[in-house]
Amino acid sequence: MTKPRYTLDELLAGAETSGAYPLSPEEREWVDAPAVGREVLVEDLQSAQAIHAYLAHAEASGDAAYIEHAREIAAQAKISIRGEP
Repeated sequence: MTKPRYTLDELLAGAETSGAYPLSPEEREWVDAPAVGREVLVEDLQSAQAIHAYLAHAEASGDAAYIEHAREIAAQAKISIRGEP
């Protein structure tokens, strides 16, 4: 079975119909905001050493929100490295 192919116009029309597009002003502001420099994806942490370095950097910052976020990302990365779903 072949997956349907859509044009950008068709996808945007569907998003508009569902109410997902255009974005609300708050969502647009978030999307357009500049990076803050701490964005790390689980895929970026592919070794125990990388996870340790990331957590150490977060702890050194003293930023409680950043530390908590780093712990969550590190936990997901550990699961990913072990190959669990």
